[in-house]
Amino acid sequence: MDRCPTWTYHRFDMPLPLPGEDRSRLGVLEALLAAGVVVGLCSLGCATAAPHAPRTRRLPAPVSAGAHERAPAPRPAATKKQEGPAFVERSLRDTGLHFGTDGSTRALWEYLRIAHRTVAPAVARPGDVVFFDTRAAGARPDCDDDTDHAGIVEAVETDGRIIFVEERGGQVRRSVVDPVHPTTRRNDRGEIANSFLRAKLVADPPDARYFAGEMLCGVARPER
Repeated sequence: MDRCPTWTYHRFDMPLPLPGEDRSRLGVLEALLAAGVVVGLCSLGCATAAPHAPRTRRLPAPVSAGAHERAPAPRPAATKKQEGPAFVERSLRDTGLHFGTDGSTRALWEYLRIAHRTVAPAVARPGDVVFFDTRAAGARPDCDDDTDHAGIVEAVETDGRIIFVEERGGQVRRSVVDPVHPTTRRNDRGEIANSFLRAKLVADPPDARYFAGEMLCGVARPER
């Protein structure tokens, strides 16, 4: 801490006392005047200012999620767009049906099963909707579990083969399914009995299915 510099006191000669004036009183006044001058000078220039602490900018405290607003909820996973049900739904709406689904084959099956009715493949007719489980392997295909493809029945042959129209691989196709002979590729006349609904892959399990008849899991009849 700096100390106040030493001030040199200069004595000022006081005027001589007037006749009859007390000289001791003048001495007191002189001393008081000198002390006042010293104190005044120190108060003006020699007082040491206390060091100022550096100002620190205080940042706002972090706000936890939920204090003022809720953290954004995770978005639900979008349903994968499937070609088969989209094609069938457009076809059904063109005939006058009004309904909505999430775009999945499963939702379309549930709508037709509950709001309309299902029929056996042996009595299928044009306008019915056929459903398939193209991922089926081992267990019997089940529309209530894994249906993932659909088509519209166009015609039914006298031998029981069902001709249906589907959209797959970006193309509208005319395909065939034989519910009576699900593992037959061609019949005795050389006609296609069952179309391939999935490509054969090296990683497929030994019991993987490829023919439409092996994957057929249900037929629904829209009531108009």
